[in-house]
Amino acid sequence: MPQQRFWRKRAVKLALSTAAGTAIIVGGLPHVAYGAALSGTIAITTPTTGKLAAATAKQVLTLTVTGQTLSEALVTSVDLGPDCLAVPTYIVTSPTTIAVKTPTAGCAATTVTAGDNIVINFAGGNTLTKTGGLFFITPPAIAAAASKPVITENSALLNTTDQVQRVLAAGGQTVRVKAASTYAFDPRTAQGLAVTFGGKAVTDLKVYDDSGSAPVLVSATATSAPAAGNFMTFKTGVGMSSNDASLTITQGGVSKTFAASDTGASVVAVPTVTSLSVTSGRSKGATSTVLTTSALPDKDVTHWQGGSATWAVNFCGKAGTVTAVNTAGTGITVTTPDVSDDANGLGTGVFAGSCPVTIVDQTVSGSPVVGPVTPGGYFNFLNE
Repeated sequence: MPQQRFWRKRAVKLALSTAAGTAIIVGGLPHVAYGAALSGTIAITTPTTGKLAAATAKQVLTLTVTGQTLSEALVTSVDLGPDCLAVPTYIVTSPTTIAVKTPTAGCAATTVTAGDNIVINFAGGNTLTKTGGLFFITPPAIAAAASKPVITENSALLNTTDQVQRVLAAGGQTVRVKAASTYAFDPRTAQGLAVTFGGKAVTDLKVYDDSGSAPVLVSATATSAPAAGNFMTFKTGVGMSSNDASLTITQGGVSKTFAASDTGASVVAVPTVTSLSVTSGRSKGATSTVLTTSALPDKDVTHWQGGSATWAVNFCGKAGTVTAVNTAGTGITVTTPDVSDDANGLGTGVFAGSCPVTIVDQTVSGSPVVGPVTPGGYFNFLNE
């Protein structure tokens, strides 16, 4: 059975490795045995870019050594740049490889162009050094959860308290993400900006500079990064899970994942309308039609009725009157509303036309989520 290795701290060896050498006894008196710079090389195996998130705990760096033999008895600690000295959390995985984990507070961002040095400290004060090549990059940062850092784009101009954070699992919805005041989303090609939301890669990713009187779209060929505290928008991927509202942002070669508790956002699966038994009627309303739907999460008709309803059926932007929900939870009987000459219906001065029919999740007060529009979900209103 292969030997199991565990991350552990080596507090006893730490005290020795931070000095220029280790104490030995000569003639009954302590003397310092100064270490030597060992010959050999250190190569970064993973991540291959040599980039880790700064100020982030438990980032793992795998190193391969030539010219020296590694063992738990010989290695006392590892230095990762000037900030993380004598790191005690490492595992010698073979005579030539070692995995090092960043400490609780992480390591400070790299400030030198060539990158930080890596030093493996051995017993007796000997050291093996790799010059440069290690980069601690400031990871992506979003605004505080209280300021609603992730919202639907069509609610962006509302007061913060009214902005919508519930996102459709069906995908294809435009979402805005606000950066922290100390961080800038940067779309320049070299930065490799990429995002996944709800476990799906996003599309149509755009970054804006919000430092002026109006947001300005930033090009991938811009000569400099936008000001900190900016925002980006994207379209969500198709088929997200309502159990996963995580947001992962990659930039500058490092990634950071934000949980729903960090963003305040959630992914909801709102049912869709697949067909209508009656597809046309008077624009003044009062036409009864039966909607065939995907599975409804709520079959209690009282939850679809009245001013405190938690679910609704909209024609354009106006709610119809639900009179029945079938026991299978796949059909809704609804009476059409008056949509004529109405800004929320067909439009002011408009008395005929076609309206999408959608199901609206109103289970969170003040944060309704309108379900997707489908080809079979339209009703034609006639001016009679």
